[in-house]
Amino acid sequence: MPISRSRNNQHKVYIPSSARTNHYLLVKFPLTDELISLNNQLIDRTSEQPYQRLYQHLADSFFDVNNKVDIESGQFIANGKFARIRYSPEKLTVQTDEEILFLYSPRNHYSQNTYINGKKRVRVITLVFLANGDNVRQTSAEFHKNVLIALNEFIDVNHISKSTVRVCDHQHFTYDLFSKDKGVTGTQTHKLRTLKNRYAADDISLPEKRDVLTYVVADLPINRRIKELLNIDKSKDQPYQPLYDLISHAFIESANKQHLFEGAILANGLIPIVRSRLEEKHKAAGELQKLSFNPFEPNNNFTTHFTGDCLVDSMQFVIIATKDHKTSQGYGKFLNLVEQALRSTAEKLSYVDSKEELVVRLHQHLGYDL
Repeated sequence: MPISRSRNNQHKVYIPSSARTNHYLLVKFPLTDELISLNNQLIDRTSEQPYQRLYQHLADSFFDVNNKVDIESGQFIANGKFARIRYSPEKLTVQTDEEILFLYSPRNHYSQNTYINGKKRVRVITLVFLANGDNVRQTSAEFHKNVLIALNEFIDVNHISKSTVRVCDHQHFTYDLFSKDKGVTGTQTHKLRTLKNRYAADDISLPEKRDVLTYVVADLPINRRIKELLNIDKSKDQPYQPLYDLISHAFIESANKQHLFEGAILANGLIPIVRSRLEEKHKAAGELQKLSFNPFEPNNNFTTHFTGDCLVDSMQFVIIATKDHKTSQGYGKFLNLVEQALRSTAEKLSYVDSKEELVVRLHQHLGYDL
């Protein structure tokens, strides 16, 4: 019995009660010639913003179908920018040249907004469905189902070809690895079942052909104590490279001991955007670092993306769950391995657990074509 109980506990992860949860769906579809032709009366080619009325028409339709199924938070994007969503106790939206960052709390923040550039024909339109409530993880299957109801009506009303529509489901946990050392009491227990299995329990079937990815992004701040781990020679061309190498070596050694071999390490000030792809590709685009991984055919290495001549605010560790980390019960064991690797890294860096944060964000993603 004790042995069986111990094995079962390996598949459970105990997350601090203070962990923040997000759930949202991103839906993308191209602005095709066919869609333009169907809505030609809404396009004024003599105007400085010829596509404004078309985009507003689609946005109004989007919000109408959401209201019918009580989806209270949605964002319509037709300006060519990437949408990124994170938890925040304060509601805030930030736009840059490449992205729109939505900071919100599922419990407290509700909004329906449009982000349109009527001057140009965008390649892709993005619909953002944001979950609301106290337990968005527990209600994720119902939310996914309601999104599909709203989406199918939106497609029918606007005569959009289903075959061009891409659906991506995103769920996050965010917490400080050392919350307990800072006085946070209580935990949440999870096995981190796959989204497919969780949704199947609520009679929601997903397409056989789909992309799935589970991974962690951990954020290690470069504070004064960390900087003083080495004597930084600012006369060098890349004075901070030795510091980044020191930290990355500590992490890779710790990760490999836990049989974690796939991912990336960033010290370039860019924001990691992680996707599942057949072929591993990494590319910087503005303030974004695009990272693509194949969890079924991993390359088994951590790629490094450093800018040794600049001091970054933090280093980020991206850790991918490969096919070997998925168990019959889910990804709880994977997250336990990640936490052990990060604790070992922190110990090598003489972390002050009661004062310094090491923020962990678990991502569970799936994507499919309608």
